[in-house]
Amino acid sequence: MIKEYFKNILRDYRLLLLLIILLGLSLRLLFFSGMGVSDDLSYSRYAYGIGKGIDEKSTLTLATRLGIIYPTALAYSLFGVNDFTSVIFVLLTSIGNIILIFYLGKLLFNEKIGLMGALLMSIFPLEVVNATKLLTDVPSAFFMAFGVYVFLYAEKKIKPFLYYLISGILIGIGYLIRESALLIVLFFVIYIIHKRHIKKEYFFVPIGLILIFGIEFFLLYKLTGNPIYRFTTVQDFLLDAYIRLDYFGRLRFPQGLLHYPYVILINSIISYFYIFIFISIIYFVSIRKRDAYLLLFWFIPLLLYLSFGSASIFRYLPFKADPRYLSIITLPGMLLIALFLSEKGAVIKKIVMPAALTVLIIASIGTVHANKERNLLKDLREVYPFLKNIENTIYMDKRSMHALNYIDSYENSVKAKEYPKEMGSLNNVHIVVNRWMIRNLKESNSKLEFPKELDGPPKNWKVIKQIGLEKENAIVVYNAQ
Repeated sequence: MIKEYFKNILRDYRLLLLLIILLGLSLRLLFFSGMGVSDDLSYSRYAYGIGKGIDEKSTLTLATRLGIIYPTALAYSLFGVNDFTSVIFVLLTSIGNIILIFYLGKLLFNEKIGLMGALLMSIFPLEVVNATKLLTDVPSAFFMAFGVYVFLYAEKKIKPFLYYLISGILIGIGYLIRESALLIVLFFVIYIIHKRHIKKEYFFVPIGLILIFGIEFFLLYKLTGNPIYRFTTVQDFLLDAYIRLDYFGRLRFPQGLLHYPYVILINSIISYFYIFIFISIIYFVSIRKRDAYLLLFWFIPLLLYLSFGSASIFRYLPFKADPRYLSIITLPGMLLIALFLSEKGAVIKKIVMPAALTVLIIASIGTVHANKERNLLKDLREVYPFLKNIENTIYMDKRSMHALNYIDSYENSVKAKEYPKEMGSLNNVHIVVNRWMIRNLKESNSKLEFPKELDGPPKNWKVIKQIGLEKENAIVVYNAQ
């Protein structure tokens, strides 16, 4: 009877999907990342202050991504500013990806492949790590993929034009969150070429997208007075950022062309899974498996564009080779593995599939556990109560100032200023040296300079507080007397 009971459970795909969702949620909460010190800190600041408009001195590309800023602002207004409210929107879309991949797998193949895809999505380290960070990659990829699903659902089930319109709207929401969602146009172009037929309903996809553009124009007009602010301003900022950051090392020809393949092979949060993705692609291409074509049309062109395409429409500016940018191809990638592991051949079914799942599960837990980008504000949280009670002037780096302001729920309890150029003559002030933060800022921007006194403090600087035992990572508070 017990054996029969478990067999019935395994036949109920809804219960299995629920268990997979709970697994995915558990991993994301267990390995909670929390607020970081880069783009996520900027999104939080913009979300809290969105009612005041967009500051033209801000990091413009980030400030105009209203699709992440407004949901975060809503969470702040309802539940206050904290690490969970900062990422609740991203977390929900990450769980949405698990559900979505199941239904796409079911639509294109069957429930078994959908469940396999959902399991892979639930444990994929890139997804687990980024699900609790205030970044745009996961939610943008979700809405973009949701748009593709609705489009393919309309194609398979012969649905009316409204589905195509909704598809365009969903992709447009993905664009509001991050511009790279528009790269999905490559999939649609190849899909239409493959079909050799253009239906009149297809035109409702761009119409849906145009509706979202209209909403964005209206919001930007209210915030900045310029409805096309994102288009006209961000391009100039993008060029400036690439020059300041040495083009992320991507323009050193010909090595720069291999930057993404290099990152894929060495970065543990994606490498294990991508090995199986590439094996799956080679296998399906070699046997000319037509069932896999839609996934290949999605995965390969977008990967190639990320690797060799331009982030700017006016000049060649390659994408930074960051693993999280690959989120827009996570869903087809996981489905390709699921389809491959579900092949009926005896070798795959009895040897490859159980071995692959074992390796991927172990690799996933190991790499996520080893990830060091969790709780990055721990030391700043520890020093915050001390700094809050200091009455005279406090100097620190700008990024640490923003982080403390976030920890303080934007109450500005810590009255801090950015380092002046010369600090040798300071007295009756406090200086905070966040060595980990400063080192990382220098590594990300080699042209960034800090006062020389931070490396060799003057004799009148007395250490009154230190957080962290490692000198190169410590936060040191000096009193200049």
